[in-house]
Amino acid sequence: MTGELLAGRYQLEQELGRGGMATVFLALDLRLSRRVAVKVLHPGMEARFTERFRQEAEVVASLQHPNVLAVHDFGEDAVRGPFLVCEWVQGENLRELARRLAPMPPEAVALLGWELARALEAAHARGVVHRDVKPENVLVARGGPLKLADFGIAALADRTRLTSTGAVIGSLAYMAPERIDTGAWSPASDVYAVGVVLFELCTGTTPHAGEGSARLAVSVMTRDAPSLLDVAPGTPASLGALVARCLARDARDRPADGAALARELDAVLRSWVGAPPEASRAFFLAPEASGARWREDGFQRLLGEGRALLTAGQGAQAARCLNAALALQPGAPEVLALLRSRPMKKGLLRRAWSGRRKGPVAGVILAGVLGGLVTWGWSSRERDADSDPPTVVPVAHSSASSSTALADAPVVPPPDARPVTKAAETPARAARPDTRGNLPRRSSAPLAPSSQTASQRGPTGSELPVRVPDAQDFATLTVVTRPWAEVFVDGQSRGYTPRLRELRLPPGTHRLRFDNPLCEPVEELIEVAAGATVSREVSLRVRDAEVTIVAPAASRVFVDGLEVGVAPLPNPVKLTHGGHLLSARDPGGNVLRQALNAVAGTRTTVVLEASP
Repeated sequence: MTGELLAGRYQLEQELGRGGMATVFLALDLRLSRRVAVKVLHPGMEARFTERFRQEAEVVASLQHPNVLAVHDFGEDAVRGPFLVCEWVQGENLRELARRLAPMPPEAVALLGWELARALEAAHARGVVHRDVKPENVLVARGGPLKLADFGIAALADRTRLTSTGAVIGSLAYMAPERIDTGAWSPASDVYAVGVVLFELCTGTTPHAGEGSARLAVSVMTRDAPSLLDVAPGTPASLGALVARCLARDARDRPADGAALARELDAVLRSWVGAPPEASRAFFLAPEASGARWREDGFQRLLGEGRALLTAGQGAQAARCLNAALALQPGAPEVLALLRSRPMKKGLLRRAWSGRRKGPVAGVILAGVLGGLVTWGWSSRERDADSDPPTVVPVAHSSASSSTALADAPVVPPPDARPVTKAAETPARAARPDTRGNLPRRSSAPLAPSSQTASQRGPTGSELPVRVPDAQDFATLTVVTRPWAEVFVDGQSRGYTPRLRELRLPPGTHRLRFDNPLCEPVEELIEVAAGATVSREVSLRVRDAEVTIVAPAASRVFVDGLEVGVAPLPNPVKLTHGGHLLSARDPGGNVLRQALNAVAGTRTTVVLEASP
């Protein structure tokens, strides 16, 4: 493939990605001496796919906008067939950026949404509906701007859809209800998809995530999206209200198109960061620094609001603000001090176990439950006990650059944690906590309905009242992790998320540990009070794989199309869990390639050499 000339003009250099319909190459435009991305249709495709491919070129070429990926050329090679030439974006897609900046501050979310809305404004103004807006199809160039890509299934408002009869093409989690229900689409369908993207940037999950495909479709069509303010407290009300309107099930209740959405996001942003164009340029030049500054501003704002609410005696609202602050700065001592200063419920100490020491117990509300993209997980309301095991979603290689295809994450199910049925339970099993971590009641000591006491015989044969702990004697801990994890409390396994959602803990201090063999473990101490309900959402970092790449001396070495050095490389290359394409160009211009499925936490050596 290396050096192959396409249509006498485009010299193919590197395969960047491969999808179901086309392969994308990095190529050199010999006529204009610039590098471009060339999408080549797979040979033998049906005529309708060829027509859809041609339409993508026609549609995008008509959209001259800085937030739309530019199309330079469309043609047909005698050997390769139809091809599309686009600008080559060196950067990352929106999902990769979001993981890198997690938790994403609302200012950054709104700015990214504004840039995306401007791209849709240009498309909708020409009657083009994208129909597949999702983070993978949004590219962020180094230094900006954001660019909307992949108009492969876009449709013109006055043209019949180029899909088979009755088929709906797109990504289910981002589809508007009307598209799933009847296949209908409009600019408001794209607005719904932007609402899903904004919700996901704020919370780490799509509004109806965690269901199987069939149930997800039903949920989107029949249930309102959860409130962003409930899922991510601390989100400014103006952004939460706008996202709720974007996610309205009735298309008439949403902003009508990209232009309307851009105007509303502009109004939201001006009160926070000033004029969006200037704020956007500054953000893309230094996204990490901007995110850190906004997180600090948000932390101070939430800390001040929480302190004022505590002073006013509004403890519940104060706890929500302080939890949101802890999500931005986990373990912040000033927040923990305020949380510990909350007064305990009347009579709480009287319900404590008699064997525990007297004195106040800090009702610490845990950091993370309200925590934006740092969670990237299932919420407990979104998975039931019969759900399929989760998948490990690898953190994207932040240095990779492509305007093209994405690989599916490998499925890594947790160990079987199905609860033992009552009929199969052994006495030893029955005495242990159940899969929710609840301590079983003893069948030989039923609770009295009102006094919550039982009786036993004293030395003289008389009955003595015995205190039986009730629900108020325990703290309730809810747990959500991304990806799945085995949960240990004080060194003892209590089960696997997402099946394990809730545990009951005695008052006091406990050590939590969250384990997944592909991730770095997370440990922390928590202090809980009797009768309190606390929550913990944990994002485990997937370990990198270390790969030693061996190639002929002086070869340029590439990973997923991005150059990583010249052979011999001095150090192993760290890769994210999942599939990667390793390649090298030797001094003679020959390209050596090998696909690798990297496994988190392992060390591998790959030798790139010419085939015998």
